Formats: sequence, C-alpha cells, structure tokens
Amino acid sequence: MKLLALEQYESIGVIGLGQTGLSCVRYLLARDIQPVVFDTRLQPPGVADLQALAADLEIHTGPLELEHLLAMDLLIVSPGVDLRTPVLQMARDAAIPVIGDMDLFAQHANKPVLGVTGSNGKSTVTRLVAELLEAAGLRVAMGGNIGVPVLELVGQPADVFVIELSSFQLELLHNLHFRAATILNISDDHLDRYNDSRDYANAKHRIYLHTDIAVWNRDQETTAPALVPENQQLTFGLSPTHEQGPHCYGLVEEADDWVITAHGKPVLRASELQLTGVHNLLNIQAALALVSACGVAPEHVVATIRQFKGLPHRCERIGEFQQVTWVNDSKATNIGAAEAAIVGLRPLVRGQLIVIAGGDGKGADFSYFRTALQQVDVLIVLGKDGERIANQVKHAITVTSLEEAVQVAAEIATAHSMVLLSPACASWDMFKSYEERGAKFRAAVEAYYGRAGA
Repeated sequence: MKLLALEQYESIGVIGLGQTGLSCVRYLLARDIQPVVFDTRLQPPGVADLQALAADLEIHTGPLELEHLLAMDLLIVSPGVDLRTPVLQMARDAAIPVIGDMDLFAQHANKPVLGVTGSNGKSTVTRLVAELLEAAGLRVAMGGNIGVPVLELVGQPADVFVIELSSFQLELLHNLHFRAATILNISDDHLDRYNDSRDYANAKHRIYLHTDIAVWNRDQETTAPALVPENQQLTFGLSPTHEQGPHCYGLVEEADDWVITAHGKPVLRASELQLTGVHNLLNIQAALALVSACGVAPEHVVATIRQFKGLPHRCERIGEFQQVTWVNDSKATNIGAAEAAIVGLRPLVRGQLIVIAGGDGKGADFSYFRTALQQVDVLIVLGKDGERIANQVKHAITVTSLEEAVQVAAEIATAHSMVLLSPACASWDMFKSYEERGAKFRAAVEAYYGRAGA
C-alpha cells in the first residue's frame, strides 16, 4: 500500500488513545494536521493528555460508529485495537486506508533499521542490540513495542534505529524497510486476538516483507522466511555453526560449559555471562547476527555482552536465601516465554525447580505447556487460569495470592533449589501489569526471609 503525503488526506482519524495513539496525535499536530480521535472506551485515560495537546480536537468515545469512520480518508490504528472489529473491517472494505504508526515512521527512516519480533525475548534482544551498537561507537535510537513509540524517534540523531515490533504492530506494517529483521521464536500467544495460531504466525512474518537480511531460529522452522533468498539469511540455534553459509551462529558444549560460536569460531562462554539460561544464549546469537548487518563484528562487543544483565522481570535473579535461588520471570506472559525459562534454567538447578504460574491465559491452550511442566518438580498455581495449568500435571498446589505462593515455595524448597515465578499468563486478573506482579513477588520473597531472620 502506497501512503500519500499526509496533506493530501482531508480527514485523518486516529483510533486508540494509548501511548501509541497519543504519539500519533502529537505527530500530526506538529505538522498542522488536526485529526479526529476515536477510542472504544467511554472514559479513556488519555483524554486529559489529548486535551492538553489541543483543546478543540474532535473526540469520539465508546463503540466505533461506521458513519464516523466512513467520513475519514485515512485511519491510523493503535496496536491495542482489534482489527477484526466489524466496523473497522467495513471501513477497510470501503477502501479507506488503515495504517499503523510504523508506516508514518517509515517516511522518516533515513538510516538503517533493525527489527526484532518474536513471542519471547524480543525486549531483551532489542536492548542488547542497542547496547552492542553503542559499544561499537554508533548512535542508536531505540523504540517501538519496548516502550518508546517510534514516532518519538523522528528527528533524533541516530546512525541506526532499533525497533521492537509486536504482532499487532506488524499487522499494519506495509512500507518500513529493514537492514535486518528477526523472528526469534513463535509460540501460541494473543489467541484472543487471532483466529488461530497460523493467523498469529502470519502477522509475525510480515517483518520479512522488506528486509535485506532475515535472521531466524533454525531450531524452529516456523521462523524461517518463505521469500527471502538464502544468501540474505542468517540463522542461530543450539547446534554448532559453519564457517560459510547462513548457519553462522550457534553453540558447542565444551568442558561442562556452553560456547557461543560465530562462523565456526568461539566468541564467549556461558559461564562468563550475567544472563542465565540456554534461551538467553540464543538471544545473544540473534543480537550478534543483527548487529553484523551494520558491520559490527563479535570480537568488538564481547565485553558488552559479558556485562549485559538483561531486563527487569525477565529471568531476573532476586537473590539466594537459605541456599534457595529466587528468580523473577514475571514478563513471561505466555506459554512460550515460561517454557523457555523452564527449559533454559533446568540444567542449572541441582535441587528442585519450583515454578509459580497462573494469571490470565489470553485464550491459550495449556496442553502445549505440558512438556515443559514435566521438567518442574513442584508447580504452584494461582489466578484466573491457574487451574487450567494445574490440569496439565498430576499434582499441583493451588494458592490464592502471590504472598501465599512464596510462603508455600519457601517451606517446600530444599538446598540448591530454585523458585521461578514464570506465570505463562498475563497479569491483568490480579495486578495492573507484569511489572507490578514482579515487584510484589520480590517484596514477598524479601518479606518472608526478613521474618525468618535470614
């Protein structure tokens, strides 16, 4: 879809008053374009911010009305809005262009863009890529799904843009060109927003539409690009690598340690890293592949990789108390993320692996979680879909609060055990966000051992 100059559209609608929608309104107002704003909520929290930008904006709240949308020449839709909404589908059928903020950003992306998506690990990889590029002396502007709307990157002095993209953002991606782009992995997620798993995977694959280099996970064929030539591909995985060809990044096991390799040569050992888990060894490989597209070689950034601690709430080590390690993986809001944490950390645990899971499953089929749960010694469940997770194993302990989960886990844990909060669910049933859930988990652990005199 070819986007015209914005001045050629007489009426532009912005749908959704979240962070992205507000950034779109700011972007348009800065160009003397006054949009019409829509939000399906009757009292969206962004209205006050919107009125501070321009008091005379036309705002419609509540269910979308077809006649309002048909009066628009262009619709800019936020990623939180379900494109299957009937009136939106009718507007599209009426040939009204529907885009996201990525296509607006594409008009200003005059430097290389690196794109990162996947069901799990994308924020970790996005952050690591940015730090590796900065270590190589490049100016980096990072944004997208990681918290800074991409339109806020417009005009920033940058040599490279690093963008994290969710499947929702990719649904409306048409024109953004990537120097390199990756799908880290694909597992069932957001099935409340997609007709089926294939529909979700197809949204992810839109990241390969316009890319010079496709970076994919050779241990998961569903991430492989269908239309990108092999000489424009790089892969990463758990197996050893070759000096030539696309399969450049991998692992070898050596002296009770894992070694990350590039083009068949060792880069660094797992024991040297701040990050834990085999899944993070894959994330590092993906990051190395992406920065190579900007001319950054592994040997130039090894020190930065060693120092990288990852993101809060993502396999974040809270501490060791009475010979029990506690890990906060609250950001694991889907099965794939929790599975990656369990499989990645299990080899590191000499004692019991105790997992706390549950929350809002977003329509996921938890039978796919069963294999990973077989590696868990004790499963503690809570929240809206806790019992659905409990049904995947013979024995699970059900609790009603995170504090109770911590107490039960602490009483069960033996020396050299690990207690892992990896919910495989969103947090909305009990908490405002996964950040709040993770913070309360940390507080509960520290409070428990404070009372215990540890």
